[in-house]
Amino acid sequence: MGLRKLFISIIALIFIFTTSIPSYADKPPRRILSGWLPDYSLSRNLPTVEGNLDLIRDVSPFWYGLVGENSIKDKYALGKYTTPKEQVIARLKSNNILLLPTITDDNGKLVLANLLAKESSRNNIVQSLKSLVLRQNYDGIDLDFETFYTKDGRSSWPALKPNWILFIQQLSAELRAQGKLLSVTTPPDFAKETKRAGNSVYSWAEIGPYIDRLRIMAYDFSTTSPGPIGPIEWTEDAVKYAVTQMPASKVFLGIPGYGRDWVTKVEGTCPSAFASSVVVGAKAAVVMREALNLATINNSVPVYNAKHAESTFSYKKTYMDPTNSAIFCTASRTVWFPDEKSYAIRTNLVGKYRLGGIAVWTFGMENVAAMSAVREIAKSIAPDQVVATLSSDLEQISYGSIVNLSATFKLPDKTPVSALNVRFEIKNSSDANWRSFAAGITDSAGTISVPVVIGEKSLIRLISEGSWEREEGRTAEKNISVIPKVILPLPTSVKAGANYVITGQLLPRVASIKLNVLQDGKPKESLTTDANGNFTLTIAPTTTGIHTYQFQIDAGPKNSATSSELFTILVR
Repeated sequence: MGLRKLFISIIALIFIFTTSIPSYADKPPRRILSGWLPDYSLSRNLPTVEGNLDLIRDVSPFWYGLVGENSIKDKYALGKYTTPKEQVIARLKSNNILLLPTITDDNGKLVLANLLAKESSRNNIVQSLKSLVLRQNYDGIDLDFETFYTKDGRSSWPALKPNWILFIQQLSAELRAQGKLLSVTTPPDFAKETKRAGNSVYSWAEIGPYIDRLRIMAYDFSTTSPGPIGPIEWTEDAVKYAVTQMPASKVFLGIPGYGRDWVTKVEGTCPSAFASSVVVGAKAAVVMREALNLATINNSVPVYNAKHAESTFSYKKTYMDPTNSAIFCTASRTVWFPDEKSYAIRTNLVGKYRLGGIAVWTFGMENVAAMSAVREIAKSIAPDQVVATLSSDLEQISYGSIVNLSATFKLPDKTPVSALNVRFEIKNSSDANWRSFAAGITDSAGTISVPVVIGEKSLIRLISEGSWEREEGRTAEKNISVIPKVILPLPTSVKAGANYVITGQLLPRVASIKLNVLQDGKPKESLTTDANGNFTLTIAPTTTGIHTYQFQIDAGPKNSATSSELFTILVR
């Protein structure tokens, strides 16, 4: 090969390599990951959470169980762990993770259904859940009430359904009043045309306006015989239906990190130690990270099943009596489990339907490749970052004057974002929270401007509306200080030697602001405003002519320190 051909080949290879790198490679991923943190194996589960903070929106510690109407069982305490629960909570909160602990229904058959039917007991449950959230300063709570479909029976659903909806409405109101979130975890439900047996008792459409998360447990499809844990067609049917019942942004797809290992055949006589566990139909759990090793040590190779988007393999295992080698049995076993391909195809549903994200059961079960697959997909659907800047023609204005605000919204590559909905927010000394005071739309240059009259010292910011394609854009906070105005209704002229009592006012109105009075440029006295900014000034000029009064105003919560204009009066 000549040098010229070699050079051209090298350039071609460089071109292929560079253009094959996804354009999203350096983008921060969309935060689509949530899931459950069980009360066991914290040494494995917590590092999984902390190693994926760029993906995670919230975490649900799986620590609580509802017992009766007034009692919440602390499963973490029952586990007798050496690490205090408060220490785990603090560790998670230090990473700015929202904590939505899960509470399960730990009552017997129909107990919770009957409690929800009574207003008094329903109220007690609501208050118990609210107290738990406030006591630990959680960000909300996640309800995982499975007894409705595992024990109560479908015949109980017509009576339960309206009570369930009332309960969700009431709990939502209590939590939202405290700025807390409500998540509900349910098994799948389906549109009638799929002819699948769903779980309509959870009333997705009716509870949708009152909840912030719907987590669909798209697993445990095969429970009595070998088969996929959550076949993809079944899973997607549940997602399709959910997004017709509430905003897709509230829907989170639950993804299993475990599989099942079923006994399908037993030959021989099993030793007594295995007589009850090694029987046809028995099954054991297999977590994803251990499945490949299980296949390897049993000389089997997993096969990916594209129809169900899960992997499977079979093997045989012999169980011997350690004291008598003549007693043994051989079991044929079949394993189904999710792998990184399973995670990838399910995570892709987030982008396809614009879901809120995925929820994994549980953190720590997955293998490294599975989480890498989630990250790559999260990057590919990551929203554009919006860079917002705010400027004003004045940093300090006189009371009642106009300040002109202007903001520009651009992508990181400086491309302006036009037709973007923007709200103007303000926060002053009397505001506990930010409040909107104006709204508008960016022009073709990504700019929006508005004149504003500000009555007191305030913080201003502009925020663009977030969407699937773009993150919310937020300007830095700008501090606009206000020079107060003094109103002093002096008479046109006064007689020398007479006393005159004059009521003035400081604007903005604020109590306990000190005003040092200068008469003809010399200190006269100090005054203090009342609750309405009023003050009283007594003047008694003794000489005729033009006299002046001025006020040196201390800084207050609503105003900057300054000197007032000169007030003049004719003394005759």
